[in-house]
Amino acid sequence: MFLPSTIAFIVLQSLFVLTRGQTCRNLPLYAPCSTNPDCGCLPFSSADEQSGICAYLHLNASKLRTCNETNYYCDQPYTVCIHHPKLSISQPLCYPTGMAALDLCPSLKTNSSSSTLSPIPVEEVCRNVSWAKQGRTVAGSNYSGTALDQLRSPTAILFDLKTNTLYVSDNGNARIVTWQPAAKRGNVIAGDNGEGNRTDQLGWVSDILMDSKDGSLIICDARNRRIIRWSRRAQQGEILINNIYCTGLALDDQALLYITEHDNNRVTRWILGENITHDRLVAGGNGKGNRLDQFNEPSAIFVDQNRTVYVADQSNDRIMKWTEGAKEGIIVGKLRWPRTVHLDQSGNIYSIDGYYSRVMHFTRDNVNGTIIIGEKQYTLSQANDLAFDQHGNIFVSNYGTGRIDKFDIDRSACSSRNVQ
Repeated sequence: MFLPSTIAFIVLQSLFVLTRGQTCRNLPLYAPCSTNPDCGCLPFSSADEQSGICAYLHLNASKLRTCNETNYYCDQPYTVCIHHPKLSISQPLCYPTGMAALDLCPSLKTNSSSSTLSPIPVEEVCRNVSWAKQGRTVAGSNYSGTALDQLRSPTAILFDLKTNTLYVSDNGNARIVTWQPAAKRGNVIAGDNGEGNRTDQLGWVSDILMDSKDGSLIICDARNRRIIRWSRRAQQGEILINNIYCTGLALDDQALLYITEHDNNRVTRWILGENITHDRLVAGGNGKGNRLDQFNEPSAIFVDQNRTVYVADQSNDRIMKWTEGAKEGIIVGKLRWPRTVHLDQSGNIYSIDGYYSRVMHFTRDNVNGTIIIGEKQYTLSQANDLAFDQHGNIFVSNYGTGRIDKFDIDRSACSSRNVQ
């Protein structure tokens, strides 16, 4: 059992520092969510009790403020609006985020299932690792088209490590398709009803990610200025956010959603639930520009285990790193028109140089990077996105030729002496 003085200290701390905690989803009120039996699930007032925080339950109600029941807003720093009937039957409360800190309410799960963390689970990453100079086509064909064995203007891709399935945004055909290993044709899982803004249609998809909790896709439908969720085997999507020009998505280890807002030149964080809730500004938000606290048309994002955000700052020709709570970022990569950003387990960065259509690799001591795919002209055709399988092989979407090429990893030059 925690001592009163310890609890008082954590409450005080939560008013000044936003601590790391865990969310709970699709759990009933007060459901066990931590190895600490004094913690339970408290649903967000804006989420129709579908999502919430795993928090310490035994606080003094007289010390807590009520939140606005219309927009579920808390004007007190580092608090979130929740239901807690044992403390307040009729009114939602502004609950300190420090009460959801992992040191107070440790997770029941020892391993995170988030697909955004360490997406390149290779056995080793060494200084001499390389990839094939020429790729082989694994999705699409030699000609763009509308048939299921063809793609047209593919953009975002992802690889599901659990099922070895490649997901492709087949933008020219206004659909998302999956390709199994060695398959001759794809399988439509979203869209394919013509380009449009109905919920069964897609406009122009700039990014996709998978929610590992239920396998649904979260989609940046940029042309329609919206973010939608498309559940497995669904015939249409569910609009999560309207009126937002999204170009990049990421989920952290607590299932918080990060969005790059292209025209607003910022990164924001959101709480997923029955009704998605804006959480905070994470990076940028200081107008368009090239200062270290600004972006110029950010295009992609990656979030690591420390909630450090890496942003492809497209029109500034750089990749920026923002630690949680930072007021400005630092430059960790320089390239022309970066299209995407990924990290491996060693902290090395991978991106696409959109101007020269090549894949770049950046280390901690080399912000200028090295070319790993596309040294020769026309190896890639308007490369747009990257994905990695469990072995570290790289998939590249070729917007120009309408196909996805795979480049096999070569570790033959690796040894125990040069592992990074």
